[in-house]
Amino acid sequence: MNNRAGNISADDLENSKRPLDSGSKPLFEAAFRAHHASLIRFLRRRVGSDADARDIAQDAYLRLLRYRENQNADSLKALVFRIATNLVGMRARTARAHRWSSHRPLDEELELPANDPSPEQCLCAEQQLDRLMEVIKRLPTKCQQVFVLSRFHDMNYSEIAVRCGISVKMVEKHITKALEICRTEVGDDSP
Repeated sequence: MNNRAGNISADDLENSKRPLDSGSKPLFEAAFRAHHASLIRFLRRRVGSDADARDIAQDAYLRLLRYRENQNADSLKALVFRIATNLVGMRARTARAHRWSSHRPLDEELELPANDPSPEQCLCAEQQLDRLMEVIKRLPTKCQQVFVLSRFHDMNYSEIAVRCGISVKMVEKHITKALEICRTEVGDDSP
């Protein structure tokens, strides 16, 4: 007996081993003959394969044996269809659980790109920095000194003025001149 639709309980197996009494046997046989083909069609539409539909129908009839005391053919039809529907649901849940167990988190499977710059971007930035350093070296001496103290030593204009012995206004003029030359020579991305 195939058991792919769901788990068969010990009670189901025990019930299947007990023979049907003389009153129940004709009723169950008549229910099987009357409803088996329609049950298979019903299940095939839900599971998509004839083999799976037959497996589920077999399990549904096995579980129907629990209700051997029921003597009404109409209620047996409704019951076997309800049991079959429940088995389809169990099969779907089991399939989802199996797919979930094989799930791997995305970060384990794929190496996600970092926000680091590309090698081309690094090379471009390095070349631009080299050009900027060359421009700074060519600045007039006092302009170069003021610019370096401002940009590389993080000194404010007052500190630079005291250190260089010039006014704050003159520091501003040197910074403005250095920035204009750097932007002209290197481009807008310079300091």
